[in-house]
Amino acid sequence: MNEDLEEGIKSVTGFQEGSMPFRYLGVPIQTGRLSKKNYSALTEKMVAQIRGLGAKKLSYSGRVVLINSVLNTLHNYWAQLFIIPKSVIKRIEAICRNYLWDNSPDYHRVPLVAWDKVTMTKQEGGLGINKAEVWNIATVGKLVDWIYTKSDRLWIRWVHNVYLKDKDWHEYVPPNDATWVWKHICKVKEKLKDGFVDGSWVSHPMGYSIRRGYEWLKPVQAPQPWQSIVWNNWNTPKHSLISWLMLQGGMNTKEKLHKIGYYSDDRCILCDSMPKTIDHLFSSCVYSCKVKHILENWIGNNLPTISHLAASITNSV
Repeated sequence: MNEDLEEGIKSVTGFQEGSMPFRYLGVPIQTGRLSKKNYSALTEKMVAQIRGLGAKKLSYSGRVVLINSVLNTLHNYWAQLFIIPKSVIKRIEAICRNYLWDNSPDYHRVPLVAWDKVTMTKQEGGLGINKAEVWNIATVGKLVDWIYTKSDRLWIRWVHNVYLKDKDWHEYVPPNDATWVWKHICKVKEKLKDGFVDGSWVSHPMGYSIRRGYEWLKPVQAPQPWQSIVWNNWNTPKHSLISWLMLQGGMNTKEKLHKIGYYSDDRCILCDSMPKTIDHLFSSCVYSCKVKHILENWIGNNLPTISHLAASITNSV
């Protein structure tokens, strides 16, 4: 339109002329693919949450709750709007991992337990934190499902008229000159292909959802027989996580820190008689034995040692 008409519309409506990119509902809006720089708003917001008031005062169990309820929620919101690049996904996982083990978004300490183990469900021996990369694929899978079911949405109608043109979506292969976004959606379709039969998600009668797609994509591990002992209503979250760390061999005992040069020796600082291993700390140390004896007299019953309990659990696995 000419300049006079444009000025007339602005004067009548009170609108102001803007430019792209701009921010709407907390996310950048532009016509093309977002660059890595555009995603800095997401990672910076996650870092700001970590550095916020009280975030550094949480225990391990408290940090797990914050990661699931706050940090992953931020990622989930963006994942439903954009296809997040792998480099940004790795940065998101690094922020969550560093915060869990070091109270900081930056890398300072070696993780006590591998991230692949942490992102397993509690039944499988993990902490139940979502794996960001798999969750992002499952989120894009929602678009794949809409195309399968021909959802009554303007974008889906456009896809069927411009890209598919009555072609079979199940067997569709994108052309070489297709956009990056469309090629990525087609790659996700191939990963979820076995889950769709005749256009319907066969793994659940209620159809596809992001959570069901995530559980379908994630490698399934055998349930651990000790999970009900560690995670139950009788244990406080802090004690449950300490027990979980013990069973994963992730506690920073003096014996472990001596191997990486943090201490000059590995002797127990309480009894100074043996290396301070997990077994010694909870069972063999004379101070541990005294505490155990006091508890047995108090409850009027013998208690199994932590080492025997851990051994029986490990052997049952």
